[in-house]
Amino acid sequence: MVTYKLHYFEGIGGRAELIRLLLNYGGLPYEEVTIAMQDWANQKANYPNGQVPVMEIDGKVLTQSLAIARYLSRKLGLLGRDDWEAAQADAFIGIIEDTIVVLKNEDLLMKMVTGKGNESANEITTALRPFLERLEKHLQTTNGVNLVGDNLTWADLGVADWFKRYAISVPNLFDPFPAVKKFTDSVYSLPKIKEYVAERNVKFF
Repeated sequence: MVTYKLHYFEGIGGRAELIRLLLNYGGLPYEEVTIAMQDWANQKANYPNGQVPVMEIDGKVLTQSLAIARYLSRKLGLLGRDDWEAAQADAFIGIIEDTIVVLKNEDLLMKMVTGKGNESANEITTALRPFLERLEKHLQTTNGVNLVGDNLTWADLGVADWFKRYAISVPNLFDPFPAVKKFTDSVYSLPKIKEYVAERNVKFF
């Protein structure tokens, strides 16, 4: 049996959460190697590129969150049914990074990280609205529960969970976007995802 060890910050979802979702969806046993934020300055030099998440796979080290997620998605058959679907899924995964950049540029991400996102709910909603509008329009052309084709891909897991966690700071985020809400709820209703989410204890980041 393959041994997976995920290194990331203690109690934080962040860029490791899609990896956790994939591991749990696939029923792949893994160990978490947690890092306390106050210890990061001393731990940083121990990791390639000075970054986490890092995944140990049978003792070999893989870096970069999306590389790790893509590796697991390939193992689980979640990249897409062909090269075109795989490319589309990659494009939707890119939305995650795009939203991070926008929120960072508007100094909103740190407020969410520190639990002060509720104070900036209107600003966060405004920043995310263009992404949600595009998702809403796209989902109206699909089966409503998948971003690409008619089968689950890693893009469904990543995008749904990312926006669900944004909604922690903005509880009414999906009110104008029923198709997005239906999509995210569908992903969260997948039995193994539902079980994991019910038990997880992570902050937004």
